[in-house]
This record gives sequence, C-alpha cells and structure tokens, in this order.
Amino acid sequence: MEVKQTFIEFLEVIPDGAIVINSQGLIVGVNQAAAAMFRYSSSSMLELHLNELLPEGMREKHDQHLEKFFKYPGRRSMGNGLIFPAIRRDGSTFYADIMLNQLDIEEQLYGIAIVRDYTLQKKSEDKIRLELEFEKRQALTDHLTGIMNRRAFTAQLQDEINQLEAHGTPFAVSFIDLDDFKEINDEHGHHFGDLVLQKIADLIRLHSRHTDYVARIGGDEFATIHPMISAEDARLMMHRLRCQLVSGIGHAELPVTLSIGLCQCDKPSEHYTIEGIMARADKAMYQAKSEGKNAVVLTS
Repeated sequence: MEVKQTFIEFLEVIPDGAIVINSQGLIVGVNQAAAAMFRYSSSSMLELHLNELLPEGMREKHDQHLEKFFKYPGRRSMGNGLIFPAIRRDGSTFYADIMLNQLDIEEQLYGIAIVRDYTLQKKSEDKIRLELEFEKRQALTDHLTGIMNRRAFTAQLQDEINQLEAHGTPFAVSFIDLDDFKEINDEHGHHFGDLVLQKIADLIRLHSRHTDYVARIGGDEFATIHPMISAEDARLMMHRLRCQLVSGIGHAELPVTLSIGLCQCDKPSEHYTIEGIMARADKAMYQAKSEGKNAVVLTS
C-alpha cells in the first residue's frame, strides 16, 4: 500500500530529514531534506532498503532491530534516538542521529525515521573528549619530566595494595633522592638543575621494567612501583638500577649520586596503607643517606 500523497506533502513540512519505511524496511516516502542529506533525489530513494544507508557491518544487526520494531506494535525499540554512521549515495560517510517511530496509516503499520546530520556535533564531542583526555593526562603527569606525578603515583599504589590484599600479589616501592641536589642548584643554577631532573627521570624509566611505574613525587625525589617482585629481587634490581643510573649520570657529566629506600610489600594480612608504605620507604632512604649516601636500603 502506498503512503498517501497528502502525507508525503506533510513530510516536507518537517525541518529534519524524514524517511518512511514499510514493514520490510523499504523506503516508501522521503522528504527533500533527507534526500539531500544522503545525496539522492527523492524518487531515487524510493524502494531502497533502509539499511542500504548504513555500513555493511551494521546491516544484519539493524535488520534484527527492525524486525522487532514491527513485530511489537507500540514498543519503540529504536525510538529514543541513536547515533549511526551513515552512507551517502557517493559512498562518503557521516554520523546521523536517527529516531524511528511507528506510524499507523489506514491500519497499515509504517516506520518514520527522523534523521539529523550529526557530523558537526560528533566532531565537537570528539574534540571535547580528546581535550578532556589530554587534561586528565596532564593532571597525572609531572610537567617537568613527563613521568607520573605524586597524584598518579598514589592512585597506582592504592591499586597495588588492593591487588595484594585480594590476590596476594607482592610489590615493592622505592624512594629515590638525589644527593646534594641543593648544591647543584646553587652552583649551576635552576635551569641546569631542571636538566638534571629530566635526565634522572629518563634514566630511571630506561632502566626499569616495562611493567614498573616511575614518578616524580617532589622537588628532587622520585619513586617507583615494581609489581610482582620478591624482596631479594627488588633489592638486587634497585642496586643494578642505582649503578646504571650513576653510570648514566657520570656519562652525562651530571654531578649527582642517589640514595634509595626500598619497601617490600608481600603480606596480604598486614593492611598496608599509602601513608605507611611511603613513610617506610622514606625512612629507608634517609637511612641510606646517613650511611654515606649513594646506597640502597631495603625495609619491609
């Protein structure tokens, strides 16, 4: 049954694109706005299947939705407005906001799709999303060195604590402090001091495992988290790291050594806290300094 001409004329009053389909999904009515949006003439869109306006990968699922749509009158399974990638006649794609509602004309059930070009809004939303993601990364990144900041470090540390309590997964935390950094700033200036900090961050990241986390948590203080590691392996790793860092620092002619405090966390029943772990690692680091600096001290 054809949709009455008076109804077709009414479609032109609708400011958005309007497409009428029968229960087989065939287009039986379309206004100029919809035809222009998809770059067809109104007549050439008639008898097309609605899913021909969608990417091939979506068509089977769309047909299933359409079948349910017509099978249950009054239930608008697709009637709340959805964003679809759509295909124009020339093969170009755009995002369309489509709302499909049921329409009963002379006891014959049809569907009417109200369609809006969502491209500009989609681009705007994508831009906002990327900006928010960038701001989130910035909020968790140390601006000078590009590694994690204290906020990101504490969040990751809490996650490691949760993993230990839930699954018994051990981890180690280190505090790394540059010995006599104040003298470096006083003698060479803060710009040189910043270069030293950047180089140290690069070296720590270079000589850590890809599963480790590296952060700058204060002026000249760095910290690392080493998941799934034993106390002895952690101690040996930090000794190697210290030696490699000192070698790298010497090669770069950076006049610093490192004192490292290491805290091993491997007892699920101990109820570790962020503050407790950081205090232990910090105390071990100061012990390394009091014992002559440029050393690693392990605590548990």
